Amino acid sequence: MVVDEIKVPLREVRRTIKEFYDPKEWHFITVNGVDLGGKVELKWFFTKYGEREYFKVVTSEASYDDEIPTITYLIPSAWISEWELADLFGLNVEGAKRGLFLDPESPQAPLRRG
Repeated sequence: MVVDEIKVPLREVRRTIKEFYDPKEWHFITVNGVDLGGKVELKWFFTKYGEREYFKVVTSEASYDDEIPTITYLIPSAWISEWELADLFGLNVEGAKRGLFLDPESPQAPLRRG
């Protein structure tokens, strides 16, 4: 398996993805996060069509107060992963609404450590 990981500052995420992403060549899998305590490591996962073991991962870190850039301008289906980040980590994802994955009575930002 080949994993091409590109580490970028948060402000460069959308530009970095835009540089390589072609919907005929790449499949967006998801964006996920890992809370590091005080900040979150975010990873946007892509796989190349026709190549079962080749992945591209764009990695960045964000503080709890940062605005996470949306990639829905490039990949409309990314909204569901972005809204999941907003609900489960309590992150401010550009354009995302909270409440899709958690009921109002649920613990808020259950994956946040700090």
